[in-house]
Amino acid sequence: IGPKMAYICEAVAWDPEIPSGIGVDTHMHRLFNLLGWVKSKTPEQTRLQLQSWLPLEKWKTVNLLWVGFGQQVQQQKEVALKQALSTGRPDKALHLLKRCGVDLK
Repeated sequence: IGPKMAYICEAVAWDPEIPSGIGVDTHMHRLFNLLGWVKSKTPEQTRLQLQSWLPLEKWKTVNLLWVGFGQQVQQQKEVALKQALSTGRPDKALHLLKRCGVDLK
């Protein structure tokens, strides 16, 4: 298996207090570049840049939170838009979607 799956397996199966790395997939890589959190050309570069500034206690959850979001934003835009409109703060949710490259027209 590659590094992404190794980090995810470690976090899920062994549940260490601090995992040895962040599993970054293509969706996360694209989103984090769009958001300006990193400036990288590969998911591995994204992982290294994230790990350089993201607090260690966030490493376990960052993948779980962003992989599904990234898949929806990039593959199921209608679902993401419906969910954004049904939140308590649709204006903020739509702003995030726009920053992530979703065409709101």
